[in-house]
Amino acid sequence: MDDKQTGGAPFRFPSILPDSGTRPAPLPLIFSGSGAEYFRIWIVNLLLTVATLGIYSAWAKTRRLQYFYRNTHLAGASFDFRGNPKAILRGRLVAVALVAAYHYAFGFSRVTGVVIVALLLAGLPFMMRAALRFRLSNTWYRGLPFGFDGSVGQAYLVYLLPVAMFIVPSALVALVPGNAALLGAFFLLYLCWPLMHGAMKGYQHKHLMYGDQHADFPLSKGSLAKPYLQALLIDLGIGLGCAVLIGLGVAFSGKGGMMGAFVVLAGVAVFYLSVLLIGPFILVRMNNKAWSATRFPGVGIDCAMTVWGYLKLQVVNVLLTVLTLGLFRPFAAVRTWRYRVEHLHVDAPDGFEQATRSAGRRPVAATGDGVADFLGVDLSW
Repeated sequence: MDDKQTGGAPFRFPSILPDSGTRPAPLPLIFSGSGAEYFRIWIVNLLLTVATLGIYSAWAKTRRLQYFYRNTHLAGASFDFRGNPKAILRGRLVAVALVAAYHYAFGFSRVTGVVIVALLLAGLPFMMRAALRFRLSNTWYRGLPFGFDGSVGQAYLVYLLPVAMFIVPSALVALVPGNAALLGAFFLLYLCWPLMHGAMKGYQHKHLMYGDQHADFPLSKGSLAKPYLQALLIDLGIGLGCAVLIGLGVAFSGKGGMMGAFVVLAGVAVFYLSVLLIGPFILVRMNNKAWSATRFPGVGIDCAMTVWGYLKLQVVNVLLTVLTLGLFRPFAAVRTWRYRVEHLHVDAPDGFEQATRSAGRRPVAATGDGVADFLGVDLSW
């Protein structure tokens, strides 16, 4: 590795050998890439994707993941991504065909629309499980792949209702136009979204594997959904405060003072900002809970991102991306990846080497892996 990437000093990984009689310190994940390096990869990927009308995007995604994984180090070893770009391209073609069919189905006939919606409801949960299997089985560390062993039946239990929430409303509008009561009743399902999100997160983490080692994940979907409740309570408190502030501003405005208008604007601005905070708050809290509860035999994980730290990172990323007309995007991707990686630590009380040596290759189920490789749909983590 170039000394320029490490401030002029030779790059050193932390020792993974504990002193005699002491508990090993948690091991940090280290990202050694840089925005300038990734910019060169990103610009080539972008130009080739445009020149090939999107076909190269599968190869671009593979190159991107390989760059980020191979520059992410844990205990002196790096991760790797070995996915086949052709498999990813096939998955994307399937996805594009499904989206196009869904978009135009009801233009042909109601029967065609119902058939396409039924196919999507039947196929998407299966494809989402295949996506997890593909992504994880092609992620390697120290000569062993990760994996995912969640069943197809569990995938339908977890994903079918969320998929329906995004697909069915527009179908209802086409089938029964003007029936606001039916559409409103369906939208009541969105009140259950926190539990659905918790169930999806739990499904993803409970069935992680490294080699033949299964992850242990004790959290329930209700526990994972708590950040939604916390965000709601915080926002309600801020909303009440802003309502009082706006009321005072209106009272002052009635007396002809400029201060009243300023107070009203301040109250509206604060409430708007509090709403914008909900997304980062939930993302950070849920990721912290999920990863910190995920354990492999002899190995624990600690995730300690902060809401304000992540929010400041994203605000700067957005501003600089806008100001540079999109050219800062690869630098933003590197900054976000580094932030997430460097807030993860691995704890192995009995020694990391001993824990990883106990993992071996798992038997391969040819049919299941073949389906995942064929679809090649990808998910980010």
